[in-house]
Amino acid sequence: MIIDAHVHIGSFGRFDMKPEYVIESMEKYGIAYSLVSSGASCEFTEEHEPLPDDWEFTQYSSNMLAVDFAREYDGKIGVLPWCKPNTEGLDDEFSKLIQDGGKYIKGLKFHPYYSMLPMTALQIAPYLAFAAERKFPVLVHSADDEWSQPKFIYEAAKTHPNVNFIMAHVGLGTDNEEAIELIGSLPNLYGDTAWVKPESGLKLVKKYGAQKLLFGTDNPIDGVDTYAHPFYKEYFGEFKEKVSPDDYELIMHGNAERLFNL
Repeated sequence: MIIDAHVHIGSFGRFDMKPEYVIESMEKYGIAYSLVSSGASCEFTEEHEPLPDDWEFTQYSSNMLAVDFAREYDGKIGVLPWCKPNTEGLDDEFSKLIQDGGKYIKGLKFHPYYSMLPMTALQIAPYLAFAAERKFPVLVHSADDEWSQPKFIYEAAKTHPNVNFIMAHVGLGTDNEEAIELIGSLPNLYGDTAWVKPESGLKLVKKYGAQKLLFGTDNPIDGVDTYAHPFYKEYFGEFKEKVSPDDYELIMHGNAERLFNL
């Protein structure tokens, strides 16, 4: 079984990630379950300008798109609401979202680049307290920009030891070395494989254990055949031969089942 812990829907900017692409790709590549967040929750454009009117969704409405998708494909889709800490925050609408989302809500998602806030920002702290209360894991985009650096996710995880954090991309656009060391240094910090070279994924597993890595892809960022990217083909193939069968099962579905209570 394969669980993809890092999937999107939503059209914004140069991205067009339709729900039907998710389902078609899951069926084509044998993905049993996807954890989905809605890119319609981005708070600023890629150039860090205010959103144009046709991109504007409230935190509630953007994430209910994902909840409605999960209801339509019950048993195949879970939802990680993409939070809007800069422009909205944890308000009554967010609480209504969690209530209305019910069993489909499995954790929270943050994208520091599109929120222009590091995970150490005061605006994010109420969400993390909420996550601790609900036992929700938190998936966070990491990269080498001023808001998304792995060290900020590490600091948030250190400050909130009762919340499990998944550092998506293990430091996108870097050699992954710093992110791997940070992930290994805290019991509540993990990585995912989204755009992570298999050799870096293997290094994390060999150094700190298979329980530290989740399969995730950003599907369908490159369309229905995102899973055909050489990185992911190797995770499906050669990578499997380089770890034990038990470790491979953990990476491909067991860790997601445990952390997201699936």
